[in-house]
Amino acid sequence: MNAGWIVLIVVAGVAFLVLLTLLILLPVKVFFTSLFSGVYVSVFRLISMKFRKENYSEIVNSYILAKKSNFNISLNELESVSLSGGNPDNIIQGLIAARNADLKISYEFAKAVDISGRSVLEVVRESLNPKVIEIPLITSTSQDNKDINAKVSLTLKTNLSNFLNGVGEETIVARAVEAVVTKIANTQKASQLLARPELIDKCIFDAGVDENSKYELISADVIHVDLGVDRNLAIEKENLEKSRIINANQLEHRRLTAVAIEHEMKAKAEEMHAKLIANEAEVPKAIVKAIEEGKIKDVVDYYKLQNLQADTEMRRHMIGKKNGSYND
Repeated sequence: MNAGWIVLIVVAGVAFLVLLTLLILLPVKVFFTSLFSGVYVSVFRLISMKFRKENYSEIVNSYILAKKSNFNISLNELESVSLSGGNPDNIIQGLIAARNADLKISYEFAKAVDISGRSVLEVVRESLNPKVIEIPLITSTSQDNKDINAKVSLTLKTNLSNFLNGVGEETIVARAVEAVVTKIANTQKASQLLARPELIDKCIFDAGVDENSKYELISADVIHVDLGVDRNLAIEKENLEKSRIINANQLEHRRLTAVAIEHEMKAKAEEMHAKLIANEAEVPKAIVKAIEEGKIKDVVDYYKLQNLQADTEMRRHMIGKKNGSYND
């Protein structure tokens, strides 16, 4: 075997080893997909992305889609989006949808939307199909002390020119609620809003709730408006209840005062009765003393005195029974 053959065999072996190594390291499916799509991506570029553990399949597929759609977007830009946590495929899909809808958005805008966590395709759809937000029931009190309940829905359309820097739908809803509450509070009579609910729609537009926001207010619609609590009746009812409690307290105070006076009178009557008994107990002693001193001369006088005492006692009993204040 001459030297030429040896060299040829060595070269062939080396080439085979190199080819085998490339086939092992190369994402073969992705390489041939790009090759047959007419969008060439070098072998070493694919191997490099594989070694850096990038999502090379998504990046290359997005690059193919961009080239097929005639977007001037480089592989480096899509690779950068993937490395920053974005989704290149969503960006290209969103750009295609925007162009088909005749919406002019840039790649930088689409990339910023994607990196912010929103779907570019969803943003495009919202700009074409407005979203409806139903605000929870709003209650406020008019100047004639009557509650008004209003339920409102907002129709919002995505404002692409201010989407990245504008405030979100939560702020728009808060502004709308504030506008409705203020309108009701400034209304002299609740019947005015009940008769003309379109005034609520107008107050929302006049308040400029979509100023510096991601969305444009298309319409504000009152779903329903009705009368809530009549605070005049509630206040009247509260006053009546207070008056009832005050009157009841006054009656109870009078009753307790009367009971106290009655107990005091009974105590005085018992005290007088006790004094009378004590005085009656002194009568026999006085009689004995009078006899000893000769003031009562004979038995007849003594019996006359006893008869007088009996008559007095009988009268006292009769008066006591008639008044019901004395019992034997």
